[in-house]
Amino acid sequence: MKPRFFRALPTLLSLLLLGLTLSCSEGEAPKDEFRIGFVAAISETAVRHNPDAARLAMEQVDNAGGLKVAGRRLFVRLLPRDNQDRLEDTLVAVRELISRDRVTAIVGPYVSRQAIPAAVLAQNAGVLLISPTSTNPETTRGKSLIFRACFVDTAQGRALARFARNDLGASRAAVLYDAADDYCRGVAEYFRDAFVGLGGQVPAFEPYLTGEKNFRERLARIKAAGCQVLLLPNFQPTLREQIRLAGEMGAARTLLGSDSWHQPDVLALAEAQDAYFCTGFAPDRSTPETREFVRAYRERYGKDPILSDAMTYDSMQLLFQAARNAGGTQPQMLAAGLAAIEDHQGVTGTIRFHGSGDPERSVLIMRVQGKQAVFHKEIPPHE
Repeated sequence: MKPRFFRALPTLLSLLLLGLTLSCSEGEAPKDEFRIGFVAAISETAVRHNPDAARLAMEQVDNAGGLKVAGRRLFVRLLPRDNQDRLEDTLVAVRELISRDRVTAIVGPYVSRQAIPAAVLAQNAGVLLISPTSTNPETTRGKSLIFRACFVDTAQGRALARFARNDLGASRAAVLYDAADDYCRGVAEYFRDAFVGLGGQVPAFEPYLTGEKNFRERLARIKAAGCQVLLLPNFQPTLREQIRLAGEMGAARTLLGSDSWHQPDVLALAEAQDAYFCTGFAPDRSTPETREFVRAYRERYGKDPILSDAMTYDSMQLLFQAARNAGGTQPQMLAAGLAAIEDHQGVTGTIRFHGSGDPERSVLIMRVQGKQAVFHKEIPPHE
């Protein structure tokens, strides 16, 4: 993010918080409703996160007669707000959902650059917020009312290390990563530390800077190090060139990737075949929860759900379970109800909370076969 963003953020948040205070006299929400806000870039096609999965979860509850909470039935009301993929619109949407629409919980935003300031606003206003896909630790850090449904970057780095060491039998691993990107660097470092902690070696840990295009020299050093696996936790368009060149040079026996690999143009590469990467959702995962969600989503919308849809659906289900656990839908009650969740079987895997808004959850390992991502293994949070 640009420096001027950080300079303007405190002032913007202060004004919005003042608006929340001045509007506190507005009417209360109906007592027979569980009002949930939804904030995302609904109309922005480049980063679009639509509310389809949230609507599906709402409809399923309401069609069954409502959510049973402390002996009464509550109908779920979803209130979507389009943030146009802009910070200012995100904060306005959160303010309106809290002060005007009287929601007690918000699903979203999805990207960390919006989720982090939205979380500050929601926390200070006393409303629970759960982000389906924001992986940055700052989203939840120090905030009792802020949660996430996805794993954090530490989880996928460690899961990949366990998989490489225990399942693939690798004793030597290499990493090529963008040191200028927090995500890439974080996954790389967590993988390295976990792999070494499991008794492996990482003799080739090769950083580069965003914008670099020539990786042949680094990959030659990696090949010379004799590593069985090579982790590439990077983004497009650089990632495709790295995969292609690593395969051409025979840099390692097996390529590994993070959840940044889960896109068609990466899976289509010939050099990516038989590689493994981690993600949060596998539509072909053979559990009752996943099968039923995929079936219902296809029936309702005529298309297959993607990762963000599954994370959205699980976020809604977590809110429902929290309300049941706590016997109410007020923010503090929901937070206590979420904290009490252990081994929730979601469509994206097992989820549980222990003392923070960051879940301990499954990481799914996918294998690239036939230009598709095929579910290979679930690594549960207790492993």
